[in-house]
Amino acid sequence: MLASSALLLGACALSADPVDEVLQKPAGNPAAAPTTIEARLAALDARCSTALEAARSQANDAPLALAAARLLFEAADLRFQIATLAVLDAEKPSELAEVLTADDRVDSAAQTAILSLSTEGLALAERALEQREDAVEAQLLRALHLSFVAWANGPTRSLFAGYGPKLVAAIDRAVQLDAQHDGGAPLRLQGRFRSKAPWPYGDLDVAREALLRASELAPVPVTLLFLGDLHEARGERELALAAWKRASKAEPDVSTQASAAEIRELAHRRLRASP
Repeated sequence: MLASSALLLGACALSADPVDEVLQKPAGNPAAAPTTIEARLAALDARCSTALEAARSQANDAPLALAAARLLFEAADLRFQIATLAVLDAEKPSELAEVLTADDRVDSAAQTAILSLSTEGLALAERALEQREDAVEAQLLRALHLSFVAWANGPTRSLFAGYGPKLVAAIDRAVQLDAQHDGGAPLRLQGRFRSKAPWPYGDLDVAREALLRASELAPVPVTLLFLGDLHEARGERELALAAWKRASKAEPDVSTQASAAEIRELAHRRLRASP
């Protein structure tokens, strides 16, 4: 009994550090265009801090909450892509399978930071949903942040915390409200989740339909990268290579530009490791 109780307690969802302790302060000339990865991240974090301050000062303002939630997702996503590339730089894998699973081996510091950013972003999205349940942007951001919270917790903790059903519901609701919103972002997330999730949530056919539709709406790097990964999971190597080649050269839209350079590099790494 004691052993099983300890197991359950150990599987509870991780607690997040205060987001203000994670966000970096900009260094150097604030008017200068950031060029290094560190400067880009600090500049994005500074925008997050400003947006958070505005959202906190107007607790009932849904647009301010969503603006902050969007920037927090961009900051979390940029950290995720940077950390994934760091894994590849450290391991220098030659096998495509190892390249495709590099995000499973991201270091704990990045996981902790991403958890903090997305826990705060999730709370802001849910605050906006309290005012309007049919707001697709709020549903999308709820799903995006939930996906990072679940990833940071890992499969066992996420299972006991019930993140799977919550994530499915949030994604499906966003698709139902407006599948074409923000360049097909609800479809992109649906396709990625269904292509990577274990049973009973994984479904490569649903993933294929969602990612093909999203890539037609907006062929941005991240959607094409996910499409290539989906083709590879289905054993469609030539289609995967074609999608990754497009991803390596594609231009982002406004909502995907923060991490576009890293996404294009991840596409290059897949191409290099492909036999």
